[in-house]
Amino acid sequence: MSGRFLLAGHSHVMALGVQNSAPDEPIAAFPIDITGGRVLGLAGPSPRSQAYWDAVVQQAEDTTVLLVWNGNQHLSKFLFATEKPFDFYVAGYPELAIYPVDLIPETQVRDYLARGNGGLKPLLNRLANVPGCEAIVLGTPPPKGNDALVRTFVSREMHFVQIARKMGVSVETIPFTDRLIRWKLWLVIQDLLKETAEAQGCRFLPVPETVMDSEGFLKEELWREDATHANLEYGRVFWDSTLSKVGAS
Repeated sequence: MSGRFLLAGHSHVMALGVQNSAPDEPIAAFPIDITGGRVLGLAGPSPRSQAYWDAVVQQAEDTTVLLVWNGNQHLSKFLFATEKPFDFYVAGYPELAIYPVDLIPETQVRDYLARGNGGLKPLLNRLANVPGCEAIVLGTPPPKGNDALVRTFVSREMHFVQIARKMGVSVETIPFTDRLIRWKLWLVIQDLLKETAEAQGCRFLPVPETVMDSEGFLKEELWREDATHANLEYGRVFWDSTLSKVGAS
């Protein structure tokens, strides 16, 4: 295992101490303060470009690369209730409640959500060919369970406002997909990340249970004030648990 550690990935890296940079700023690695400088974070413009992922590979020699890949599909696609409510069984979680609505196969859910991981496998393959590089895929934050509070954030986010507008409804009144369904979708996303990582010979590290409330949702004190992301306190809790697991303590 390398003594150099680099965090890179999509928007959930912000909670772990990496801020997006302006489009005219160079893609560069900086020490992450909340890790005591033990981990570098690769900052770049959002949305991520191919140049960003190329920079990950260029920085990866003799480095443990910690990757955060997507993780918002359960909200960007399913925060608002579909016209026909649905539910599904999750393999490995037979105790989860099932609602009296249309049941769809878990394989259908997995196939749909897996589209968000399309670029992860090629990136892991590239990193596997870099001398001294170990890639580790990190889990992403669980969904937020307080729908009333989430709705106050949604009304400020143009992405969701535009979706509601296209549906001919207001974000103040549009029904949300039941929070248990959103949590199940998140479980599937984590499982897909784990499968992709392990299929390429990489480790997957799930988020620590200490970021979750008693029902498995993100603790409210760890919320960023938006519909999808965690805050820097989440990052502190995450790194407290994770630094030793990746060898950076």
